[in-house]
Amino acid sequence: MKSPNGPAENRLYLGVDIGGTKMQASLVRESGEILCREKIATPRAGGPEQVVPAIEKVIADAIKKGGVKTDDLAAIGIAVPGVVDPDRGLVVVAPNMRLTGVSLGAHLKARFKTPIAIGNDGNFGALGECWLGSARKAESALYICVGTGIGSGLVMKGKLWRGDRESAGEIGHLVMQIDGPKCGCGSSGCLEALASRTAIERDIRQGVAAGRQSAITELAGGDLGVIRSGAVRKALEMQDELVGEIVRRASQVLGYACVNVRHLIDPEAIVLGGGVIEACSDYIVPIIENIVGQDPLTGARDGGKILLSALGDDAVALGAVAAARHLVGRNPFKKRFRVKPQYPEITRYARGEITIGRKTYDRDIYIPVNGKVKNRKRGAEADESGAARAIGPKELEKVCRGGPGVLFIGAGENAALELTDDARRFLAQRSIKLDLAPTAKAVENYNKSKARKAILVHVTC
Repeated sequence: MKSPNGPAENRLYLGVDIGGTKMQASLVRESGEILCREKIATPRAGGPEQVVPAIEKVIADAIKKGGVKTDDLAAIGIAVPGVVDPDRGLVVVAPNMRLTGVSLGAHLKARFKTPIAIGNDGNFGALGECWLGSARKAESALYICVGTGIGSGLVMKGKLWRGDRESAGEIGHLVMQIDGPKCGCGSSGCLEALASRTAIERDIRQGVAAGRQSAITELAGGDLGVIRSGAVRKALEMQDELVGEIVRRASQVLGYACVNVRHLIDPEAIVLGGGVIEACSDYIVPIIENIVGQDPLTGARDGGKILLSALGDDAVALGAVAAARHLVGRNPFKKRFRVKPQYPEITRYARGEITIGRKTYDRDIYIPVNGKVKNRKRGAEADESGAARAIGPKELEKVCRGGPGVLFIGAGENAALELTDDARRFLAQRSIKLDLAPTAKAVENYNKSKARKAILVHVTC
């Protein structure tokens, strides 16, 4: 097994998320800092002879994009949507992916001459959220990824609960409706067959075929073969009746699945992620929260939070990196192997300008968890005079990308910045602590903090 060389903060890993629609490979430092991402479409036709070369390509492209060599990698983590035997590197069954029976781990290890950690994508998503995301403070967490299918994973005290047959956490194949729609796994009435994007697509197509009027046909470019989550969101924003009914029903099923999870394992947190949740959380999550909140079988105390993924599309890839780190003896959940990102120091602040390192800025800036300074773009957050006022959730999506544990906001000398209620809810749903203060104080607090952090600084007033 290859031993990584050099300081811990310089060790490199590759996390690969093989999804039903796309594949993403991320080059990642040991701290969890993502250096670059590469995405390609997942082949929708053919078998392993098409899918495996696509996996090889996205890995090679990410290595090239990052300007490194395969020998620079300590390990690679591969997330697959299906039942995987990690010890043998075997994909046992992949309902939505043509990889069933493929010894993917051995193949990729031989191809890239690098240790390979292979596992279920839901499990790795759970690892990612517990390492760096919304569940980073939770003793136990279940991650549910709603995308092409529905995957999930359970982590307790930094350890995956994989089950006796490597099939624990397959909530997508929990039967929610006896004699319900056929699922890709071969069963009927599974959660995945009722509430995944594939299920939503199917129900929309059936509704349109039955003569229901819907804007989704135009939003999908006239082709309902594949309906992207973004098109579903736009239809919801237009108050499309057909799409609204279908998404509402899927959300209700997800809500009752969460109730079942609480009754069975009662985790400290249930984290919702995946493309459907990312695109439509404003519509789906309130329904889930309402159903869970009305559960008549209460616990002995408050708890069992419903959270949203703080890592978004990166959750599974970062979880794959966590597994890769564990494979080479550097478990990120062990205190002695924790590595924190490197952040720039804000060396000077005066009204109208701020100096970070050796560079001075005369406008508002933000620094996400990757430590790279970004200019704050003013749009809906500015009034007619150009003075920034309110911060909404859309802006926080950029500032908080990567899942900071704490967000510092320098509100200006006159406390000109404030957060909307939706923005505060955005942070609470992702367990991100807020430290809002006059800019000078916020800068001081940011420099002192040892947490995984981000900051938005209002400079001009």
